[in-house]
Amino acid sequence: AGGIGDAIARALQGAGLEVIGVDRQEHPHTGLAHYELVDLADPVACASLMARVGPVDVLVNNASVLVVRSLEEMELDDFDTLFDINLRAPVLLTRAALPGMIERGWGRIINLSSVGARTGGVSQSAVYNMTKAGIGSFTRFVARHYAAHGITSNAIAPGAIVSGMTSHLSPEDITAVVAQVPAGRMAHADEVAAAAVFLASEG
Repeated sequence: AGGIGDAIARALQGAGLEVIGVDRQEHPHTGLAHYELVDLADPVACASLMARVGPVDVLVNNASVLVVRSLEEMELDDFDTLFDINLRAPVLLTRAALPGMIERGWGRIINLSSVGARTGGVSQSAVYNMTKAGIGSFTRFVARHYAAHGITSNAIAPGAIVSGMTSHLSPEDITAVVAQVPAGRMAHADEVAAAAVFLASEG
C-alpha cells in the first residue's frame, strides 16, 4: 500500500498482469481487483495467503519496514520486526511460490533490496540495511539454484526514493543524500516500477 509497492502493482497491472496486492493496511485507492489484508510478519498468515492465492507466475517481495533508531537504542522487538517482514516473509513467500513455477517451467521473482545494503544507508537503520543485504544474498541463491527451471530471480536496490520511507529525513539529510546522487535528485516510485515490469517480462 506504500509508494513503491503501489507503483509496482499499478505498473504490472498496466502491463496486462492480474495483480494481487498484499498489505497489512487498507489501501482505498489501489484500483486492483484483488487485494489481500495480511500481516506478513506472521508465518502462518504467509502460508495461508499463498494457499488461497494459488500458483503465481510473478512474485514481487516489496513489503518492508524501517525502524529509525540508533543501534544503541534498538530494541529486540525492533530487530525481530525488521527480520520478520524484511527477510523472513520474502523467503517464506518465495518458498511457497517455487513449486508451481518449477511445475510450469517459468517464473519471475523480484525482490526489493536497497542501496543501503552496500553503503550502510543514511538513516539510523543498521538492522534495516542488514536485512536488505540478506535479500541480495537470497536473490542470488534463488537465481543460481532455480534458473534451470526457467525461473529468474532479481533484486532492485533503489537509492533515495520520494516515499513514506524517506519522509523522516530532515531537509539537511535530503540535501546530503541528493549531493551523492549523480542525477542530482531523488528517484520516484514509478522509476522503480518500470524496472520491475521489465524483470517480470519475457525479456
